[in-house]
Amino acid sequence: MELTTLKAASRVLGANRDNARLRKAGQIPAVYYGKGIEAKNISVSEIDLRKVLAPGKRYTLLDLEIDGKAGNPALVYSVQKDALTQKITHVDFIKIADDEFVKVRIPVKLSGLPVGVKTQGGLFSQEARYLMLAAKPASIPSVLELDISNFETNVTFYAKDFKLPENVTLASGPRTVIFTISSKSKKKDAAAAPAADAAAAAAPAAN
Repeated sequence: MELTTLKAASRVLGANRDNARLRKAGQIPAVYYGKGIEAKNISVSEIDLRKVLAPGKRYTLLDLEIDGKAGNPALVYSVQKDALTQKITHVDFIKIADDEFVKVRIPVKLSGLPVGVKTQGGLFSQEARYLMLAAKPASIPSVLELDISNFETNVTFYAKDFKLPENVTLASGPRTVIFTISSKSKKKDAAAAPAADAAAAAAPAAN
């Protein structure tokens, strides 16, 4: 598999102030771990990391060059950000191998205006924007795309309905709802039912 080099440096696991100093110097604290290796505490350049995390490159296959030594195949597994500034504060890199599946969180992108909304007056709702997949590194998709233009009303689309690429399997629940297109009449009926029940309960009993 083709790998993109990302330079990294070993670091000693220390206090929060040590990590703060790293970030101030433009370095992001990170950890590299996986099957058959001992976890390594490292740091990477924030500038280089942002290139790897650019849109469409979330699952770039990497070779972490740690202290000048290559041969550390990895993926960005998780990214922690500051809740206020949204700056990256920590990254987890997971070891990968050609023939091993890895679980990844992939965004769902829906395109088009459904017939059920455009001409049938239906109501569209996207329920899930990410799915968990298990895939071999070279087969990891950057996004799950679906053209929903031809979908009519009274449709519920589940995770299991996606046609996945070869060497990619679904790790989320198969009945995870991706989107629904419901008719307005059903929405009205559903909203009217509680009101009708309340009115019936408030009505005086017949003698």
